[in-house]
Amino acid sequence: MFKKHNEIREAKRRHRQIMNAAYHLITPSLIVDRTARLSPEDVVVLVQGRHQIRITVDEAKDALGAALLEKGYSLDRMANA
Repeated sequence: MFKKHNEIREAKRRHRQIMNAAYHLITPSLIVDRTARLSPEDVVVLVQGRHQIRITVDEAKDALGAALLEKGYSLDRMANA
């Protein structure tokens, strides 16, 4: 029972850290520079650097897409979209 609780808690923490990194990349400068594109690789590098978590490009792409949409940006702002 405790093992399952710890796994769930760890998964939530990991998700939160990945999403925070994606949100960090979305700055007000995206409003000014309409040609700026964010890549999932940016999220991979930031998560590794900040939290020492290795994630796949697919996980990063999902997180970045969710963060962009939540902040009101189009998925066109993502490189390789």
